[in-house]
Parts: sequence; structure tokens; C-alpha cells
Amino acid sequence: MKRYPVTLPVLIGSIIIMAAGLFFFLRNYYRHQQVNMEIGLIRAKNKELRSENLAHLLMLSPKGDTAKQIPIAALRIIQNRASNQLENDQRLSNLEKINQTYILINRLGVAMLVCSVLFLIGFNILQFKRRYKLSKLQERDRQTMHLLRETIREKSLVQEDLIREKDRLNFVLEGTNAATWEWNIQTGQLSYNETWATLIGYTLEEIQPIDQSTLARFAHPEDLEETNKKVSECLRDHTQFYEATYRMRHKDGHWVWILDRGKVVKSSEEGEPLLMFGTHVDITHLKETNEELTRFASVASHEMREPLRMISSFMRLLDKNYSEQLDKKARQYIHYAMDGAERMSAMIQELLAFAHAGGVKGGETEWIDCNNLLQDIKVLMHGQLEEQEAKLNIGLLPTIQARRTPLKLVFQNLIGNALKYQAPGSRPSIEINASDAHTHWQFSVKDNGIGIAPENREVVFQLFKRLHTKHEYSGSGMGLATCKRIIEQHGGKIWIDSNEGNGTILTFTIRKTA
Repeated sequence: MKRYPVTLPVLIGSIIIMAAGLFFFLRNYYRHQQVNMEIGLIRAKNKELRSENLAHLLMLSPKGDTAKQIPIAALRIIQNRASNQLENDQRLSNLEKINQTYILINRLGVAMLVCSVLFLIGFNILQFKRRYKLSKLQERDRQTMHLLRETIREKSLVQEDLIREKDRLNFVLEGTNAATWEWNIQTGQLSYNETWATLIGYTLEEIQPIDQSTLARFAHPEDLEETNKKVSECLRDHTQFYEATYRMRHKDGHWVWILDRGKVVKSSEEGEPLLMFGTHVDITHLKETNEELTRFASVASHEMREPLRMISSFMRLLDKNYSEQLDKKARQYIHYAMDGAERMSAMIQELLAFAHAGGVKGGETEWIDCNNLLQDIKVLMHGQLEEQEAKLNIGLLPTIQARRTPLKLVFQNLIGNALKYQAPGSRPSIEINASDAHTHWQFSVKDNGIGIAPENREVVFQLFKRLHTKHEYSGSGMGLATCKRIIEQHGGKIWIDSNEGNGTILTFTIRKTA
């Protein structure tokens, strides 16, 4: 503990003064007592002398006759006694004066001692208060220093983590050759990395100045309008990210297809977006590949529809020419075959139109009554539902704005999975319901199948990812990946609530403004 520098000297000085005062007080008191004793002795002596002189005079003159001659010797004795009495009286007077002085000194000494004691008590109380306050301050300082050291240590650890994350991010960006951008929404400041400029054949220096109009200088006007709309929706609805594709003109004049993904990485306490970060990826080759696949799908669909038309034609001829020779069950089978062929032909036509429209991102949205859509799907899957004796319960569903064919594919895939992934001998039970989730419609498809383990709930949405062999359950592993892609393009998300062996609840959302 820190000590005040004046405490010890003042304390020692006060003790010395008090000891000295006590010493002189005791010595003065002792001398005072001696003087009082001496005064008492002198007074007793004077009294004795007066008594002796009076007795001597009465003896010499019993009757008080003053005219009687007194012997010289007797007079001398009486005179000596009187002289001694006078000397004693003089000494007594001096001693009484000294006695008064000692009394004053004693009173002053007592007062000084009392003052010294009071001073020491008060001084020690003040010192105690000072030291108590000092100890409290020191304790608070120690706590503050400890907190400061912990804060500095934590800040250092956070800075080290940030440096490591930054290094890893830089390694990823360098390894993937990704183009990045950063937008300060409050100030409007926009920045790109060097890779972004190389996507269109420039350097960052060549495209200066960089501001919010930079993208508009290179992007195709027709594509930019849709992109700006998605960015605005992301900021308005406070969604986590947006995704858009558009063309940008290369330095040599050709168009480059860009996949733009952006995410709000910082928001205010009120939830207002402050900072966005995103990437640009050249998908020109992917676009060209998709166009080739679209052309292939067109040819393949034409080739597939021809056998279906042939099946339908022969079934009609069979029904027309031999219906009288067939029983009711056979004619029902013919009807199922003809109906299935026609629906398959219609579905191929829809998929072809869907492919020509640009996949899940193409085509115009329309108002769709989900109740009617599910009834169409129920009729389309009638054979499979009847074969497995499945129970399909459809709740009251809303009318939403979406793309019909992609949405139809989502429900067909989910119902098909619920029928497929069943334990041997079980009768499938499927429930489809919907609810209003403020900015989105939320749908749920619940079944009583084999379920999905918690560690596989994200894995199943990966493309070509299968949890079972083809001998156990058929399929290509594209169903849920396709569903996820379609739902995300409709501004929603999809997730699984499932306990392995106790069925699956698969939930997804569709944005109301889709």
C-alpha cells in the first residue's frame, strides 16, 4: 500500500512532543507538590513560633502588664522568633507565588496534552480515511487494469483471427481467381479488385473513376434493370443475399456473361443495411453449355414424344377395334396407358418450354392456385398413389405468384420422394399444408417415411448426392437439388425437419413478391 510521506514524521514528532509535555508536566507536578509541602511546613512553623512567643509573653507577664520590665534575654528570644516568623512569611509569600506559577503551568500542560491527544486521534482518523479511500482506489485500479489487460488480450486474439481469416480469404480469392466488389451503402463508395477488371479485359487503372455508374458503363441495359430490381428487393426486404446474371461488354467487343452474388455483411442496430460484399464470376462457358443442353433437350423431347404418340395411337386403335372383346379391367388399363402417355407428352412439352425459357430463372410469373396445381399433380401421379395405396391429404393452399412449371416440379419431386422412401410394407401418408409467413408463403410436406438423419439434412440438397444405393431406392440424386434451386430463384429457402425412422417434414418458402 502506498504511504503518505508526512505520516511517519508527523506521528513521531507528535509522540515526542506529547512525551516531552508529559515529562515536564510530571516534573512540574512533582515540584508543585514539594512547594505545597514546604508551604505547609512553613505555615506550621510560623504557627508554632507565634504560639511559643505568645506563651512566653504570657509567662513573663501573666496579667498582661506592659509596664513590667521584661528581661533582655527573653526579649531577644522573642525577637529572634519574630524575626524567624517574618523570614518564613517572606519565604511563604514567595512560595505561594511559585505555587501559582506551577498551577498555571500544570493547567497549560494538561491543555497541551489534551490537544496533543486530540490531534493524534484526529490525525489518525484522517489517515485511516485516506488509506481506506486509497485502498479502494487501488483496488478499483487493479480491477480496471485487469479488465484492460483482458480486453487487450481479447482484442489481440480477435485481431489475430481477423488477420488469419483475411489471409485465408485472400488465398481463396487468389486460388479461385474470383472478382470481388464492396459497396458502402451509406456513402455510396464502391470498390472492385483487379480480377474484376480482368473479366472484361481491362485493368483497374483503365476503368477509373470507380463509382456507382461503373457497372452501368459495361453492363447490358436490358439485363441491368432486372439486376437493380433484385438488389433493391434485397435491401428492402432485408434478405441475406441476392443473385443475378447479366452481360458485360468485353474490351474487345464481345459480351461476357457474369454471375453476380451479393450479401449484406454489416447492418445498423435498427437493421438498416450498411455494407454489401459480393463476387462476379464469368459463366460465359456455362451459358454456352446450357444453350447446347437446351438444344439437346429440344431434340430429345421431340424424339421422346414420337414413341408416346405411337403408344397413344395404338392404344386408341386397341380400344376402338377390340373393346368389345376386352373386359372392364382391360379397358381401364388401356385408359390409364393412354392418359399416362398424354400426360407424359404434356409434361415433356412443359419441360421443353421451361428449358427454352432459361431454366428456373426464365419465364414469366403468373398467379397460381396451388389447390388446382396439386389436384393436377394428384391426377398425374394417380397410378403410383393407387399402387402404393398412399393417402395424400392436401390442406387449404393459397394462390401465389410464381412460375408454374418450376413450382409443379417442386411438388412432384417432394411427393415422389415421400412415396419412394418408405419402409417395406408401409402405406405412405402425405400431408401438404401452407401458412402465411409475412413476406413469404410457407409450405410443408410431411410424410411417414424412413426419415433423414440430422447429419444428412444439408447433404441431400447437393447435386447427384444419394444416401442409398440404386438397389435400395432408385433415383439420380437431382430431385432435392433441383427443388432448392427453383425455390431460391423464387426468393425462398428449403429445409428438413426429420428424425430417422419417424418420417420427414420438408418445409419451403416462396416470396410473395416473386
